[in-house]
Amino acid sequence: MIKFLDQNAAWVIMILLLLIVVEITIALLSKGRYVRKRQPQEQGLALEKLSEDGNIVYILFDRKEHTVLFVSHNIEQLLGLRQENVYADLYVLNTLLDKKEQWRLEGVFKEQSTLDNLIQEEVSISPLNQDIQLSMKMTMIPTSDGKYAILSFEDISEEQRVREELKEEIAKVQAIDESKTQFLSKMSHEIRTPMNGMLGMISLAKISQQNQQYTEANEYLDKAEGLTQFLLSIINDILDMSRIESGKLVLEKAEFSIAGLADKLKSMFETTITEKGIAFSVELRDFKIKNVIGDELRISQVLTNFLSNASKFTSKGGHISVVFRQMEMIDGKVTIMFRVKDDGIGMAPEFLSRIFIPFEQEDSGTARRFGGSGLGMAISDNLIKQMGGQILVDSEVGKGTEFTVFLELPVGESTEVTAETMEKTEVVSLEGRRVLMAEDNDINALVAGKLLKHQGLIVERAVNGKEALDTFAGCTPGYYDAILMDIHMPVMDGWEATKQIRKLEHPDAKRIPIIALSADAFVEDKRYSMEIGMNGHVAKPIDYKELQQVLSSCLSE
Repeated sequence: MIKFLDQNAAWVIMILLLLIVVEITIALLSKGRYVRKRQPQEQGLALEKLSEDGNIVYILFDRKEHTVLFVSHNIEQLLGLRQENVYADLYVLNTLLDKKEQWRLEGVFKEQSTLDNLIQEEVSISPLNQDIQLSMKMTMIPTSDGKYAILSFEDISEEQRVREELKEEIAKVQAIDESKTQFLSKMSHEIRTPMNGMLGMISLAKISQQNQQYTEANEYLDKAEGLTQFLLSIINDILDMSRIESGKLVLEKAEFSIAGLADKLKSMFETTITEKGIAFSVELRDFKIKNVIGDELRISQVLTNFLSNASKFTSKGGHISVVFRQMEMIDGKVTIMFRVKDDGIGMAPEFLSRIFIPFEQEDSGTARRFGGSGLGMAISDNLIKQMGGQILVDSEVGKGTEFTVFLELPVGESTEVTAETMEKTEVVSLEGRRVLMAEDNDINALVAGKLLKHQGLIVERAVNGKEALDTFAGCTPGYYDAILMDIHMPVMDGWEATKQIRKLEHPDAKRIPIIALSADAFVEDKRYSMEIGMNGHVAKPIDYKELQQVLSSCLSE
């Protein structure tokens, strides 16, 4: 690329010199000191000098009459045309072009006769008596008096060849990257499906033992559940990093409540952190606005990474605080500071420079003692950069760590939700509610059916999307309270089934809650589910507390 720029710079200098020489030549011609046309050997000697490198052909012509004043001697070497033939007729150049290129050249000539700016295009030329095709950079530039123009042809075939090779290499790399992303996405689905069954079976085993005295078997079940959840978190991190690297990550621009985000984080972490004997607080400061526009899920993911680390690396008796603070507001955009601070084990200064590098951990013992993939910080850094923000880290061994994020976000219009007036979603009992569950995997259907029945639901199953569509279409109004829809199923997938259900004339078709239960866990998958008319998207392995909350919320509405 640098070489290419250098060549262009040299070419521009050469054109400027050429213009100076042309002006002198034309001045001399006008005084009759040179014979025009039939004696090229007596004119344009300086112009000839510029074409000595043999790679560029120069032609000087009258813009109005299209008569030729000068042709460089290397035209026959490069284009296979004799000088005298070009002197006789400028349009002999058409013999080197196909019809399409001829029309282009004639259009450029007409344009050049009225414009005073440089024109530059790439053309394909087939030199006479040569069975080859060359890529040429054709340039036309007018003289200062506007009477004449310089036409040049520069052979860029080698440059074009290198460019095409680079394009091919880039395409190969992109294909490999796309293949990797598709593979990881498919593997995610294939891994999540059996994991859903495993976690479900563990939950069923724990339920069957809940009325009995805590035994060694219960301990094994708890550990198996914890390990499975840990494996799932690693899979999520690897997939997120893969999508970030391949440019597949898409950020949402939707209005959300700052107070609502703070409340969700508090609900998510308060119990587990305080149970460890650690003080925990979430605070909003200096807020005059209520809502902003951005990707709430991704911001929450970043803060969740920080809080998970703080919880891991802070001991009993410690403190963890989260502060949201409104900073300056300019032209409808507000800068918000998000800070997560702990007084845990802290980090050494030399590690801070590597903290956002994928798979980096402070030492080999960190993974053994605290777990983790080493991707959380790299993902957080990439997400905040994509949002146009910045992360600052301050840490000291033995004293704790502070992560601070600065994000500039557009201010939202809604003013309905505040920290003080935000109401909790009404909890609706699921007892006796009837749901239609579309699930093609027998193990997952068995597990989900039993766990949902344990929550008081009546569950009826369809083995694919088409059966779910037909079953719902034939039911009486009000028979089903909700539909739980797997996405990847034979005959008809869950997304298509949802679209078809929403089109039905059935009285419940537009309003019945449809919730996706899918191993497609990307944020983009969840957004698509909502776009086509679903009311929620719960990723597999299914968190049945989350599913209960989603169902309760949908039914309350």
